[in-house]
Amino acid sequence: MDMTLDPHLLRALLVVAETGTVSGAAEKLARTQAAVSMQLKRLEADVGTQLLKRSSRGVSLTDSGEILVAYARKLIALGEDARQQIEGRKLVGRVRLGLIEDLVVTRLPILLAEFRKRFPQVELDLVTAHSGELSHDLQAGTLDIVIADPSRFTFAPFFHWSRQLVWSGSRLIDVGEGDPIPLIVFEGSCTWQDKTTLAFASAGVAWCVACRVSSYGALIGALRAGLGYSLMLPESLPSDCETIEGGRSLPQAPSADFGLFVARDPSNIVRELGTFLREKLVS
Repeated sequence: MDMTLDPHLLRALLVVAETGTVSGAAEKLARTQAAVSMQLKRLEADVGTQLLKRSSRGVSLTDSGEILVAYARKLIALGEDARQQIEGRKLVGRVRLGLIEDLVVTRLPILLAEFRKRFPQVELDLVTAHSGELSHDLQAGTLDIVIADPSRFTFAPFFHWSRQLVWSGSRLIDVGEGDPIPLIVFEGSCTWQDKTTLAFASAGVAWCVACRVSSYGALIGALRAGLGYSLMLPESLPSDCETIEGGRSLPQAPSADFGLFVARDPSNIVRELGTFLREKLVS
């Protein structure tokens, strides 16, 4: 007797468990309700026990159904992983990825390592620059994917998201009562700096530029030395600095917008990386 369980039947059970109704599962699986019901009956016949309890409100899993769904998730995940590993071997080439420096110390490099594990024959070139430069390079064709400030682009991103920024500063910083708040800012035009100016103006708090920097490394050095405060992503905060939440006359920290932009006529590899990052970054 063949004891192998059909993965298509397992997937039908899994989707029914997730949606709570056969009709909902049928819509998600692009099948008719009758076809999904038939799959469930076949699966129950294969395992020799009832897997679902049916009522006017929908369906729920029996104890046996709960056990089988747990195994179904594992089996389907293994199948997907095997498929991705095989497909990954087929993708060969190079992707030129441009980022603003702040993202280099977030979880993004970990995601890129995960992508490389899935597609080991893909070579990644990383470039860091300001959003305006990245926009120019993408349109000039020297970059394939860019993650930067959407306001610096004249076209819509593949996808976008927002992150709450935090005020950060060294424990060494010393600001006298009534003195303007010292800030560390980047040279040139910067949306975060524009938001900073607006936040201080709205709060009626005096501030001054204590230090201008041209790189993220210089920003971290100035921050650690106690030269001033700066806006940062929470995960990029150095261990010897602290998040300033309220107090010290600092206004509410703004949020930052990010967009992932893809070059025209992208290759399969570029599309794959763009889709992968969308799934990971917005989760």
